Amino acid sequence: MKHAKKAVLAIIAVATVGIGAVNADGFNPRKAVAFYSGHTHDETGTSGAPSHGGGLDSYGCHNKSVPYHCH
Repeated sequence: MKHAKKAVLAIIAVATVGIGAVNADGFNPRKAVAFYSGHTHDETGTSGAPSHGGGLDSYGCHNKSVPYHCH
């Protein structure tokens, strides 16, 4: 019985780590759009697209920008 409990706990631990790794690997629940592909941002502003701001989220996308897009 002790071995069965340990096996179940090990399976749960592996599944939890696996799910975390998938989410950390870039699963983005928001749908990004193509927005002036290749544009850049620097200290002077936006280059190659209409001016827009907002920091990047953990997926490298503009978190509060409309349209939501990634770099």
